[in-house]
Amino acid sequence: MLLLKKLSLILLSLVLLVTPVVAQESDADDPDAAAATSEEAAPPAKAKDQNKQQDKQQTKSKATAAAAKKDKKAKAQAAPAKPEPKGPFILIDAKSGEVLMESRSGEPYYPASLTKLMTGYLIFQKLRSGQLKPEQQLVVSELAHSQEPSKIGVPTGKTVTVDFALQALLVYSANDMAYVLAEGAAGSVPAFAAEMNATAKRLGLTASHFQNPNGLFDPRHVSSARDLAVLAAVIVAEFPEYQKYFVQPFLEVGKKRLPNRNILVRTMPEADGMKTGFVCASGFNLVATASRNGRRLIAVVMGMKSSAARAAAARAMLEAGFGMPPAPRRKVADITNLPQGAIVPVDMTSTVCRSKPPVTIQDGAELAGWAASFGTYDSADKAQMALRGRALSPAGLAAGGAAAVIELPDNSGYSPVIWGLDQGKSASVCAQYKQDGAHCDVLPAVLLDKIALLAKARKAAEAAQSSIEQGADADQKPVRRIGH
Repeated sequence: MLLLKKLSLILLSLVLLVTPVVAQESDADDPDAAAATSEEAAPPAKAKDQNKQQDKQQTKSKATAAAAKKDKKAKAQAAPAKPEPKGPFILIDAKSGEVLMESRSGEPYYPASLTKLMTGYLIFQKLRSGQLKPEQQLVVSELAHSQEPSKIGVPTGKTVTVDFALQALLVYSANDMAYVLAEGAAGSVPAFAAEMNATAKRLGLTASHFQNPNGLFDPRHVSSARDLAVLAAVIVAEFPEYQKYFVQPFLEVGKKRLPNRNILVRTMPEADGMKTGFVCASGFNLVATASRNGRRLIAVVMGMKSSAARAAAARAMLEAGFGMPPAPRRKVADITNLPQGAIVPVDMTSTVCRSKPPVTIQDGAELAGWAASFGTYDSADKAQMALRGRALSPAGLAAGGAAAVIELPDNSGYSPVIWGLDQGKSASVCAQYKQDGAHCDVLPAVLLDKIALLAKARKAAEAAQSSIEQGADADQKPVRRIGH
C-alpha cells in the first residue's frame, strides 16, 4: 500500500512538471492556455493531503486539454494555407484553355511586372526569327539605367548580352533590363510599346494596353487576369525552349545569386513558372504554372496584400485544379473583358504601401512640350481620380506622351494632364475628348516650361540648404557633396 502511494506521488509530480511545458510550446498565443499554465504553476498550499485525489483529477484533465490543443494546432500547421484571392483571379488548363475557376477576370487591372511576360514573348519571337542573338551585346542607355528598382544597376554605356538581360527580366524582374531589351529590339521604348500593343490586339487581349516594357505604374498601363492567362498559355505553347528562364532558381551576377521572385519554384515541387508583379497601385500579382501527370495549369492572382499571400493563393488554386475531374467547361477565350475605360482599376496603394502618398505628383523639373489638361482641382486626390478616368478612354490610350498629375504655379491647384505632346497632338487629343463630351484644355509649352523652371529653382535652393551640415555653427561653410 505504501509503495502504491509513492508511485502515485511520483506520477503526480511528473504530470505537474510536464504539463506547463506542453502548454507553452503548443499554445503560447492562446490566452486560455496561458491561464492554465499559470494555474498549474501555483497549486494551492493548503489542505494538500485532503484534496490530493481532486488535484490529481484536475491535473489529468488539464494535461488532456493541453494535449488536445497541441494536436489541433499541429493539424492546422500541417494543412496548406488556402487564402481566397481578393482581386481578380483565374485558373485555366494551359493546353485546352478550359476555365477551372475565375472571378472578375475580365476586369481591368494594373499588371505591374506581369507586363514582362509580353516583353519576354516579343524577345522570344525575335530570337527565333534571328533578329536577336542570345550572345548579342546590348548597350545600357541612361534611360534604362535610371529605372526604379528592382534592377541590376549596370552602369550607363556598359553592355549585357540578350541572354543575361532575359534572365534578369524573367528571374529577378529587373526593370532596367526590360528597357535594355526594348531599346535593343525596337530602337526605342515607344516603338517597343507599339509592338506590344499590336501583339496584344493580334492575340485578342482586349483589356490590355502597354505604355512600357517593365510595368512601372502608368494610369494607361492595364491588363486583365483573363488576358494574362491567355498570354501565358501562348508562351507555354509557342516557346517551350525558353521555359528554362521561368523556372530558373536564381540569377548569377558576379558572386551574387539573386533568387527567383516566384517563391513557388522553390516551395512547390510541381511549379514550373512564370512571373511575379508588384507596384503599390496593383498590390501583389502572380502568374503561376504547375504540371502534374502530364497536365499543366495556369493560375493568375491579382491584388494580394503580400508576396506570401499571392503564392499561397496561387498554390491553393493549382492544387484544387489538379483535383478537379474532367468536365465540359467554357474556354478562357470566351470570357469577355470589360470595355477599356468602362471602370477604373482598383488602387491598392493605401493597403500595401501605407507610408506612400496616395498621389504621386509629377516632378515639375521634367515637364516639357504641350499638354492636354482635364481641368483644375483643389486637391491632388481629385486630380488623380479625374486622370485615371480620362486616361483609359480611346483618346487617352492613343495620345502618347505621359499621363500625370501636375501642381500648377502660384498655388492655383492641381491638374491631370497628358504631357510631352507637340502642339498639333495636344489640340487633336482635346478635340477627341470634347467630341465625347469631356472637358479638355490645351496647355502651351510656355506654361510647362515655367513650371519646370520653378521646380528646378526650388530643387537648387533645397540642395544648397541641405548641403550645410546639421547642427553646424552659423559661419559653417557649405560642404560640397559628391555623389549620393
